[in-house]
Amino acid sequence: MIRLILISCLLSLSAQASETLTVETGAQQMAVVELYTSEGCSSCPPADEWLEALIEIESDEIDVLALAFHVDYWDYIGWKDRFGDPKHTNRQRQLGANNKQRSIYTPEFFVGGKEARGTGNVLSQIYAANETDASIQLKLSVRKKGNYFQIELEPGGEEPGSKMLHHRYFIYEKNLTSDVTRGENSGETLSHQNVVRYMSRALKLNESNQHSITIDPDWQLENIGVAALVTTPGNESYLQAVHTLVKPLLNSD
Repeated sequence: MIRLILISCLLSLSAQASETLTVETGAQQMAVVELYTSEGCSSCPPADEWLEALIEIESDEIDVLALAFHVDYWDYIGWKDRFGDPKHTNRQRQLGANNKQRSIYTPEFFVGGKEARGTGNVLSQIYAANETDASIQLKLSVRKKGNYFQIELEPGGEEPGSKMLHHRYFIYEKNLTSDVTRGENSGETLSHQNVVRYMSRALKLNESNQHSITIDPDWQLENIGVAALVTTPGNESYLQAVHTLVKPLLNSD
């Protein structure tokens, strides 16, 4: 399980105080659940609701990073999903190719990069991941400085020095809603959790990794989380993930 180990780090006695939020992974793998969804898809709202229920499960029961990637390939049928991003579509295509799928679709779940058809399979793969010893441990530190987040990721364990590994950073946002006026979900108010709002490119994992993310003024910071994911190149194997909400940092400016 993730452990919150530090909030508060004074950078200078004479300068403005700035807090650092630090979390660490445990000995087991965190399951990474990815939902590919769209506000233009009539079969997606039930999957969005199920993901919300999954997120609400207590962390002492399951250890999971759940992310909703909104794709853009349904925008043409009448409703443009404001969270849709071609980068998300490209990521889904890569995962589909890794799984030797003939096509991608919504809603589609992946757990640890593996296609999971049906919520029962999603849960089974989550439990299997949580019972697996992690080959790498991660420590994620997040600091808010003005209009950006400063992030540091430190890996530990045997895996980092043995072969090339990649990592990505994600910003996700909770408690989002949209009033849909056109398309398949016309007239519906849709709610979303853990929507991916930012995804970095794949970066080489080093002993110490730093990254800065500019804060979008559209983000509601009290609902924002930061995540990091370590994989082999091409997302073939997911090794470990870590994440945290940033709300404890909001009084540090």
